[in-house]
Amino acid sequence: MTESCRVMAGRKLTNFTFIDLFAGIGGFHLALASLGGECVFASEIDEKARVTYKQNHGLQPNGDIRAITSADRPDNVIKNQIPSHDVLAAGFPCQPFSLAGVSARNALGQSHGLLDETQGTLFYDIARIVKIKRPKALLLENVSNIVRHDGGKTFDVLRRVISELGYSLSWDILNSETLVPQRRKRCFMVAFRDADMGEKMKFPDLSGDPIPLRSALEKDVDEKYTLSDRGWEGHRRRTAANLARGTGFTAHVADLDRPSNTIVARYYKDGKECLIPQAGRNPRFLTPRECARLQGFPENFIPHPSRSAAYKQFGNAVAVPVFKLLRRLCWRNLTK
Repeated sequence: MTESCRVMAGRKLTNFTFIDLFAGIGGFHLALASLGGECVFASEIDEKARVTYKQNHGLQPNGDIRAITSADRPDNVIKNQIPSHDVLAAGFPCQPFSLAGVSARNALGQSHGLLDETQGTLFYDIARIVKIKRPKALLLENVSNIVRHDGGKTFDVLRRVISELGYSLSWDILNSETLVPQRRKRCFMVAFRDADMGEKMKFPDLSGDPIPLRSALEKDVDEKYTLSDRGWEGHRRRTAANLARGTGFTAHVADLDRPSNTIVARYYKDGKECLIPQAGRNPRFLTPRECARLQGFPENFIPHPSRSAAYKQFGNAVAVPVFKLLRRLCWRNLTK
């Protein structure tokens, strides 16, 4: 358990319980535990992410949630295996709903969204848990494109399922750039079992001055993060070619006086989403610590020792300060 969930001075500080599905490295956990929540169950399919989660939160996540929620498991088994909880938090997998994921699957002739056989149906695993355990609130996060995916049909299905379960849904697209030095637009969804609560839910106003990328940068960064001559030349060549044909990814050095581009799970491959300029040298990758700062993780958070794993994990993470604001509003509604 995190420190906020421990017994201190003879008094337990827990105000509510939550489960953390598709938990990653625990961005939801950090936000909810800081309010006094106790995580009673977590699930994460990626083994290395489970290592990072356990090291930082003291709780060992279960593996693939489908091992519990598969169609051959009766309701009473699921009821017994997943503890009762007040809040269900889930950053369910983004790939089937992202613009990049849709483009790649279309090119390969594969299905995507809720039709995807391996990830798209995971929302229904969430719905099955909700139907059986009946938490007071659901806190969900996904890429902003989820509301437009398949002409809006995907989001209509999500809203219909949540409504059929007896929950009222509120949602908004929030950009993290005034809370962390990163432009990161995500769809945040809050659903309450009490229908009246959904009407009262108002999302935070995140207007204001964006935070510059330079505020997250370390000093005296190791040379290993600098792109090789071959790597940098490859970036420039591909960028020029893609600009000429008007399509494809491009790579440019970042403007340190503005927030970074969105950090994604593939950042470990070539760093093109955010290349840090260096005087007299090739640009460099962000360090894992800098990635942690872009997502609002605390300085004492311990990244995975593998650089590629750390980049992937932070790219998949939720921006913690955004969710902290959201959970305050959510819990305020629940405790009125």
